[in-house]
Amino acid sequence: MNRFISARGTFLAFILTGLLLAPAIIQADDKGTEKKALKPQGTISGLMVDFKNDYITVQLDDQDEPTKFLYGPGITLQSLTKRGIFPVDRVNVKYKTDGDDKKVLAIEKVAGKASGVIIGKVIKVYNNFWVAVKPANGMIEGFALNGPGVDKTPGFTVLKSLNPGDQVAIKYATDFERHRILQIEVKPAPAK
Repeated sequence: MNRFISARGTFLAFILTGLLLAPAIIQADDKGTEKKALKPQGTISGLMVDFKNDYITVQLDDQDEPTKFLYGPGITLQSLTKRGIFPVDRVNVKYKTDGDDKKVLAIEKVAGKASGVIIGKVIKVYNNFWVAVKPANGMIEGFALNGPGVDKTPGFTVLKSLNPGDQVAIKYATDFERHRILQIEVKPAPAK
């Protein structure tokens, strides 16, 4: 009888310990997937991935998914294009949170290196026209085809075949709008 009580007591102690530790284990696991929350206001940097009539979408340097920002006073789609700010450009965005919305108070294009070669990991291909690339050392950058996204445009076939995680080498030059792809090639995946 004592063995039964002892085994039962040990079993119950094991179950209670598991129940007490489970929230701590789950919480510790969640910390790895926690996203960095934006402050109520501030200035952030990232890659503008889209713009519409009433908002822009920016891939922030420290976030996995793009963030939507509504236009604030004086910021419009037309004002952005007049200033040469387009999707694929790196931008600094001054913003303020208004309820659940984030509003752009000011935006500036960040001038990058005028030309060169970059080797990095593909984040995403947008509209078979441009690609977001994260170099091993540096911030996410965007590179667009040097012409319309059609079969005859140099680099179109390679760009269209890219997948997130692919390693690429891009030779580029910058015009008044954005970095333009002069040559692009897929590199073998690095050895593990």
